[in-house]
Amino acid sequence: MKDTRETILKTAYNLFLYNNYEAVTIDSIIKATGLTKGGIYYYFASKEEIFKAVIDKYMLENRPDSSVEYKSLEALIQSTIDNVKKKFTKMVIENKDFQNEIPVNLLSLIVTSLHYYPGYAKIGIEFIKSQDKQWEDTIQKAIKNGEIRHDMDIPATAKNFIQINSGIVMNMITGGSIIYAFDMFERQYWQLYNLIKV
Repeated sequence: MKDTRETILKTAYNLFLYNNYEAVTIDSIIKATGLTKGGIYYYFASKEEIFKAVIDKYMLENRPDSSVEYKSLEALIQSTIDNVKKKFTKMVIENKDFQNEIPVNLLSLIVTSLHYYPGYAKIGIEFIKSQDKQWEDTIQKAIKNGEIRHDMDIPATAKNFIQINSGIVMNMITGGSIIYAFDMFERQYWQLYNLIKV
């Protein structure tokens, strides 16, 4: 039972990722999964419900936990790198149709979510605020502990680190591969850290 639901979600995720929302239909999900209409409707009442479940599973549940407190800025950086690598590696392994255009499609899926997922914008804003707070609190602690320079603009430094995380998609687009993007992503984090550490 759980496997069937997971199959529906994984298949629908790929369909929504590589097609626009309007192009994905219950019939296309049925065809791609090989299930019957009753098999789909046993788990989901509509395409909208499937879309919401896909976004919950593949985008919202994969976010890092902003409530975790880190002992050092270095630990937060390493955790962020590990989490992003794990997320994208999982995506590549689970997505047999993985292509290098997936970053553009992810951005498109985010925009689609703003339109078709009730409350998605609010969830996103709350998450961004929680990320800002986590980075700012950790940077402030790093200043107090003598890990980084004391003259840092805490909000601006937090935003710089967050922008590196956001930039992984652009690295994938411009670099042409996920390997390049991971390498550049990690190098950017450590270079910024090395510029500000004591």
